[in-house]
Amino acid sequence: MVPNLPSPSRRALLAGTGIALAGATAGVGATAPTALPDPVTDQASKWLPGPTDHRWRPPVSEAHAREAVDRLADEVDRGRELWAELDADEGFTGDGGHLESAREDLDNGDYREALFSATYGLEFAAEDVGFALARLDRPEADPERLAERGGALRERADRVLDGIDGYPVVDAGRDLGWYHEIERRIRFARLDAHRRDPDREREYDDRDIGSIHAGNVEAEQRVRDAEYYRDLLRDRVGDDGDPLADRLDRLDRQFRERVDGFPERDAVREEVQALSEDEPYRHARRYLWTWCYDADYRLVGDDLTLLRATTAAQALAQRRAHEAAVDALVVEPGDDGFDSGHVVREKRAAMRRYRRVVGDSPAPLLSILTERVAEDIDVAEVRRRGGRNGPAWLERVDAYCYALVARTKLKEYPRIYERFAARE
Repeated sequence: MVPNLPSPSRRALLAGTGIALAGATAGVGATAPTALPDPVTDQASKWLPGPTDHRWRPPVSEAHAREAVDRLADEVDRGRELWAELDADEGFTGDGGHLESAREDLDNGDYREALFSATYGLEFAAEDVGFALARLDRPEADPERLAERGGALRERADRVLDGIDGYPVVDAGRDLGWYHEIERRIRFARLDAHRRDPDREREYDDRDIGSIHAGNVEAEQRVRDAEYYRDLLRDRVGDDGDPLADRLDRLDRQFRERVDGFPERDAVREEVQALSEDEPYRHARRYLWTWCYDADYRLVGDDLTLLRATTAAQALAQRRAHEAAVDALVVEPGDDGFDSGHVVREKRAAMRRYRRVVGDSPAPLLSILTERVAEDIDVAEVRRRGGRNGPAWLERVDAYCYALVARTKLKEYPRIYERFAARE
């Protein structure tokens, strides 16, 4: 408990900012953080605890991670050999240091990080390899050949998807998390793998070929990851799973129908743009519109059933959260400032709800659905003093809206999650 103390003057509080900041976490436990001066609550917004990283990710074996690291090492070796043949002022830029990082992660037993570093490093190394192949006029740089390779990779990804089309589960909250990660990698592979462009008018230059080759190399790693996770999931589910494909199709349709019942994105934007400029209220409304009215859910392929359903579910949660957040705003039209004590209060409220809804060990699917919420709470802080990049209230409104939208989204996710996970 924080004892009741005589109210100090603002000057006295500012003079003792160092002491106040050292005890900021205790200080903001007071009933009214808006009673504290903005410099104190600005700092307190950074010190308040946020979510730890509870985003579930599938396990990675040493063998799978090592396979990816070896693939990166081979690409680096190939790049060095090719660039040694080039008559160029610049040299092979390599893997951006990621091969060394991946090997260190392997040695430390952090196989997930090793896989991440290797995959990221492939982008750098393969791009330089592709550039050299084009400059040296090697057959592998032929656009038609690259398109054929991209097509073969997409077919390989399709075979993975065909093998999970029934979505059998033993524990829906757990197993749907695995299917989500498999589909996510298939989606990335399809985006990265090169395809023919019949409408292209100019020829590919060496840099274009470098990017295309890198895309194919990355797509191959994504497909390999999807195959690996599919095999692990089969071992967990076995022959005892109940198929959820029909439920996922039904949920996707229902979520999208409900999203369609909200105002169109452009209509909300016009409403926000009609507000008075350079006021905290307009900026708050603009932030909420931007974060809650994205259209990403419309861009998922029709055959990625679970990704379609989860992105539609998130779109619905965002739009419901937008309505609640607008109603809950503490700033009104005509206000010309913003007290960062509201950031502190809202961030604490968001964290309380996060602990209730997500907790320390959420089911894989729940952690995936709420991943953005955790990010919102993490960035709900006043990062620097105003004045250099606009008025002081600008960053305070920004941080406040992050916390507010996190709290209102968290109200929606329990029932959405149950639609996926409940036994029928």
